[in-house]
Amino acid sequence: MSVRARRLATGVAAVLLLGGLSAPAQAAAYDYHPSDADWSDCPRLPAGATADTWSCIFIVTVGGTISLGKIQQDISQPLRITVAQGKLAGGGTAAAFGSVVGGRMKVPGGLLGKPLEVPKLTDVYVETQGTGRVDAGPVFPTNVGIKIRMIHPLLGKKCYIGGDADPIVLNPEVTSLDLTSIDGVPVFKATARDTTFAVPKASGCGLNWGLVNTAVNLRAGLPSPSGKNSADFQWFVRGKSYTELPGLAS
Repeated sequence: MSVRARRLATGVAAVLLLGGLSAPAQAAAYDYHPSDADWSDCPRLPAGATADTWSCIFIVTVGGTISLGKIQQDISQPLRITVAQGKLAGGGTAAAFGSVVGGRMKVPGGLLGKPLEVPKLTDVYVETQGTGRVDAGPVFPTNVGIKIRMIHPLLGKKCYIGGDADPIVLNPEVTSLDLTSIDGVPVFKATARDTTFAVPKASGCGLNWGLVNTAVNLRAGLPSPSGKNSADFQWFVRGKSYTELPGLAS
């Protein structure tokens, strides 16, 4: 079992088992408050799932940075990830994808980069979305697939870095994990880092896809291979057994 899986599994188990334990939470870039809405995107259990072995895992990214090629982005809006994992009756482990929902963030330098930046005119925003990909790990889901929509009138509505068939695949290593409490609810505060993911070319950008895609890729430095990108996350993590989510049984 990897260090990342062991640490996060320990955290999730503690969330489920140590409901009364609390300590003051530290401030984060985004003011997160636990609620029942955290479980709204928990996926239905797949056929053959053994419900009492499954947990829904909710992760909210409340700060950090992500570097994709030439673009370095501070995470100023929450990124919510919901996945699940457990055993199958026939043996083996499976994972299920719930959602990836990211708030819209402004890209430093905009469409043309800082030397040519014109406020408002060249402003570009990004929005992180899920692709549906998630793999089962030893005790916790791994390899969550994302795609990033780039938003500007010249780019159209289908301009993405990564896609359902060619996602950016994140598998962050948890570097710290501490049990804390927010509004009396036990939550794990974690930091995580990933320097292994690759970033594919942008696609679907503008009316002239070939020309605009090329311009976007030159601006962003894409494609960018593994080892040239990085992500540092500040997380809050919660876990809930599917025995407490009976409506989602298959």
